[in-house]
Amino acid sequence: MKRGSMLLAAVLLTGVATGTATAEPGKTLDWRPCAPDSQVECATITVPIDYARPSTGTIEVAVVRAKATGEREGTLVFMPGGPGGSGVDRVLAGNVVPPAVSERFDVVSYDPRGTNRSHPVECAADLVTNLPNVIPDAGARLADIQAWARETGASCREHTGPLIDHVDNVSVARDIDVLRAALGERKITLYGRSYGTLAGQMYAENFPHRVRGMVLDSVFDHGLTQTRFMTTQAAAGEDAFAEFATWCAEDADCALHGQDAGQVYGDLYEKAVLGELPVPPTALNQLTLQRLYNPDWAELAVQLKQLSEGTATISATEETAPFPIASFCTDHRVRFGSQGEWLSLWRKQNAAAPVLRTHFAWAVLSLCSAWPAEVPNPQHRTDADDAPPILVMNSLHDPATGYAWAKDVHRQLDDSVLLTYDGWGHGVMDRTDCTRAVFTDYVLDRETPRPGTHCAAD
Repeated sequence: MKRGSMLLAAVLLTGVATGTATAEPGKTLDWRPCAPDSQVECATITVPIDYARPSTGTIEVAVVRAKATGEREGTLVFMPGGPGGSGVDRVLAGNVVPPAVSERFDVVSYDPRGTNRSHPVECAADLVTNLPNVIPDAGARLADIQAWARETGASCREHTGPLIDHVDNVSVARDIDVLRAALGERKITLYGRSYGTLAGQMYAENFPHRVRGMVLDSVFDHGLTQTRFMTTQAAAGEDAFAEFATWCAEDADCALHGQDAGQVYGDLYEKAVLGELPVPPTALNQLTLQRLYNPDWAELAVQLKQLSEGTATISATEETAPFPIASFCTDHRVRFGSQGEWLSLWRKQNAAAPVLRTHFAWAVLSLCSAWPAEVPNPQHRTDADDAPPILVMNSLHDPATGYAWAKDVHRQLDDSVLLTYDGWGHGVMDRTDCTRAVFTDYVLDRETPRPGTHCAAD
């Protein structure tokens, strides 16, 4: 039976950019309402699949614009996270930036190439819905993981074509510059969150003179080795969980108050390894980390309590959707010489996260180690010396992009300023009046905060 195909990235939502005109590089955009009565406009731009070899063909990238509500000063391009996040959806949902910014700036975004409405990577459904076991404690073998990656990658190439080699963030940055030109802007202001900060760094590196200003919120560090990437992200998750556990021990409203939250999680992990939970250990880990994003500590405590009591309604079918590894793997060169080398790194990661044990990085880099595609944007420290001062923002206890990453990227970017939010969660700009004010002053007036500025936790 011929395999059906499905999206490796987020589910494709149709109809939003339907019927919009296409802008070729250097041409203007023909904006149309995204939906009847919508004040938000949609269009597409045509970009090369391979900028080095334009004859390879082109794709259309979906773009969106919310026009300035007052006297317009310029354009702010929002770079969505993920990988796999939709900038179109984000702008349609509204409140991307504070009102004072949306009053003076058109807010423009896009669905990154290979995702959502922008020629999404497609693969055989029976493969992407059956991710291999990646947890050594549960008997995972590197050879099995790599066999899955090779077979799935071949399927993605068959269904997607040559784009599979060109969904990296340098290509995304070049798409952004095509968008800038189509908008008729000499310079743009850019705002990236999470994995979108990598697109921002690549834009600043390749097009520094096109940057009016840039905000990197919850910063991805592309300059790490595979070992440092895994261990530092694991440590970030562990730190965020420790903050949750401290709150739970002190707050009588916590569903696990009076218990050791770390021990509760550890017991659940062991049950998941043995197949005694409705979810595998990777799903338990992901579900826990996702509750630390907002953060939603009270709900996390309830979730862990229900799992430990056997009353949770969650099932394996509710596990996080497959992440778009095609994009991630074109930004990361990963090599494991043997099962022993892989297990050695597993132990190092465990040492960094003795409670949570693992993080997203473990699974995705294990899969990337045999992903059959080019790596046009391997790990490197960002070189954007000619860009204007960049504002870097990060929470002190971010479970995904740890504070150590923000400090490192801040060191890489000459003249950048790091704003520290002394709180929790992933995503800083809209946490408090302080973080919103720093963001607004920077975007409107290009006024950077003093070095060492902190915003108190709310």
